[in-house]
Amino acid sequence: MSFKEAMLERFYAICNCCSCCCGAMQAQRNGIEMLCSSGFIAQINTEECVGCGMCEKHCQFHAIQIIEKKAVVDTAKCMGCGVCQGQCAKQAISLARADGKPEPLEIEKLLEQASSSSQHA
Repeated sequence: MSFKEAMLERFYAICNCCSCCCGAMQAQRNGIEMLCSSGFIAQINTEECVGCGMCEKHCQFHAIQIIEKKAVVDTAKCMGCGVCQGQCAKQAISLARADGKPEPLEIEKLLEQASSSSQHA
C-alpha cells in the first residue's frame, strides 16, 4: 500500500499497486519522490526472525535485506506499506509509528471527526 500526499497536507490516494507496472513506485525507487510514507515503518523482531528472505523478496521498495541470517530494514527506503509483515510466517515483523514521517491516515479518526462536525452543524 502506498500513500500520496496532496495539497493542504491531506492524503488523496491510497493504492495497492505492484512495482512491476506502477510508474510512481518505479520513480520512487530511482530517487524521484512520488509517494509519501504511510507514517509507519517496518520493525524486525530479531528473536523471531529466521532469515527466510520472504520479506526481502516481497518488499516493493527494496527496503529489506537479509544480513547475517536476519532481516534488516533500510528506514530511508521503507514506506510502511506492510507487505513484508503479511509475508512473514514467523510474525517477526510489525509496523510502528515512524518519527519524522507524515501522520498516518486513520480512517476511524476521520469518521469520528466528520460525525462530530455534522452533529454540531
